[in-house]
Amino acid sequence: MREIEVKILRGAETDNRRYQTYTVSVEEDAVVSVMNLLEEIYNKQDHSLAFFSHAACRQAACGKCMVRVDGAVKLACKERVLKDKITLEPYSDKVIRDLVCESK
Repeated sequence: MREIEVKILRGAETDNRRYQTYTVSVEEDAVVSVMNLLEEIYNKQDHSLAFFSHAACRQAACGKCMVRVDGAVKLACKERVLKDKITLEPYSDKVIRDLVCESK
């Protein structure tokens, strides 16, 4: 097993945002996406985490699961996690809550 440290910018209002850090254990050779980490955190550690997830997500087609991964805008369903530490932030300043932003 390997552990991935996931630091997420939480909150809705600019003044009340804060980083929260989670640790997710994954199999050593597992292929893990950012979405896999978010779902693991939501299901097993923190049901209050807000992010876009949909049954059809995983096709990298709609773009609604965009997040900023270590400073670069990526699709959570497509972006593979290769490092043991990542930082996730909303992709825009129009934050509804946590990683969910108003669509364009």
